[in-house]
Amino acid sequence: MYQCKNYSMKNRIALMVMLFILTVHIGILAQNNVQCGFDIGMKSMEALHPGFIEASNKVFKEIKHISDQNHTTRNDIIEVPVVVHIVWKNESENLDDSLITSQLEVLNAAFNLQNKNKDILRPIFKDLQEDAKIRFTLYEVKRIKTSQLFEPSILGLPDEVKQTLSGGSDALDTEQHINIWVCKLQPIAFLGGQILGYSYPPSGLPNWPENVSAPEKELDGIVIDYRAFGRNNPNPFVVSGVSYDLHEGLTTVHEMGHYLGLRHIWGDGNAIFGGNSCTEDDGIDDTPNQGEQSNFQCDYSQNTCNNGVGDLPDLIENYMDYSGEACQCMFTKEQVQFMRTVITTKRNSLVGTKNEVSLNHFSLAPNPVQNILSIKCHSEPLAIRIYDSIGQCQISDFTSTNLDVSQLPSGWYTCQISTDSGVFTESFIKY
Repeated sequence: MYQCKNYSMKNRIALMVMLFILTVHIGILAQNNVQCGFDIGMKSMEALHPGFIEASNKVFKEIKHISDQNHTTRNDIIEVPVVVHIVWKNESENLDDSLITSQLEVLNAAFNLQNKNKDILRPIFKDLQEDAKIRFTLYEVKRIKTSQLFEPSILGLPDEVKQTLSGGSDALDTEQHINIWVCKLQPIAFLGGQILGYSYPPSGLPNWPENVSAPEKELDGIVIDYRAFGRNNPNPFVVSGVSYDLHEGLTTVHEMGHYLGLRHIWGDGNAIFGGNSCTEDDGIDDTPNQGEQSNFQCDYSQNTCNNGVGDLPDLIENYMDYSGEACQCMFTKEQVQFMRTVITTKRNSLVGTKNEVSLNHFSLAPNPVQNILSIKCHSEPLAIRIYDSIGQCQISDFTSTNLDVSQLPSGWYTCQISTDSGVFTESFIKY
């Protein structure tokens, strides 16, 4: 068996006032505070367009109703393709392939309940923990050198990173691929502070009033600061002299949750300026009532809402809180059901995309395979890696295009080829 290299890879708030942005997540890092601009954005849009919040909540509840009735696909693995855009100015921003690989591993571990820290969940919450059975496969990596600075401001977020003519990288068919842009996000203009990333939930979830347009489909996807992408990223994330531990790649997991329709577990209420969100809700029934986000801490005694008999502490282990990465380890059953409903309704075009780009670069034979997998490349491979169904690397080779897979258990695998032209993937079955 070939050995795989073990690539283990929010005091001021940015106001989100863009007519085409509502449910964007902003994690703002500044001094000792971790906060989000979601609530401010909602209220700003309500002030501009009365009835906005009511319309938004209506469609969320409609999807929740579908989710409550939808149990037919719970046991099926949903596979979706991911395109990673590395948009870099300085060499440190041009992340190594190993960080991309590790981020896919982190996503697949988190969404398939294969994360190594899954057992740290407190016993009182054990029955809530669920495997989402959503698998992310790397479709393509695009690397773009830029001279542009991607700077959030009170007027909006830096979607220039998603447009080639603005110094970024054009999306690859956002209806059939999850596009993730990785770049250096500048401090927030005029206000200071720093965002880790942002993402768009699906169009119509929440819905938009008639006088507001949804984001253009070419702008759909996720943006992550390059220092928060991948496991064991070597680039330190320091804001106002404070270093933040972002070595587990969970910012992307959090943003993927938003992309699939999840809200923050504290309901994005009035907790930003010292208030309380206990009267707000995330729309998910099995997440405990929580009054505020967890400020990048792992305080297991935290209980921001007292609901009397049977009251539960805050679920700081949830990926949709702002707790420290060391204690994040789970989605709840209803969060999983909701995401799976979104991906099979609002984002159903993602499912079943065929990797034609990869087919133009290499082919596999035989497929299915029992012993030797032969790889025919149209350009010289730099590395060949085989991943199992949960995204764990099983084989890594830098020399041979004939791989002995006889010792692999029967199942579904992904072959990833790294070449000078990029990184490409194709699936095969081992029997």
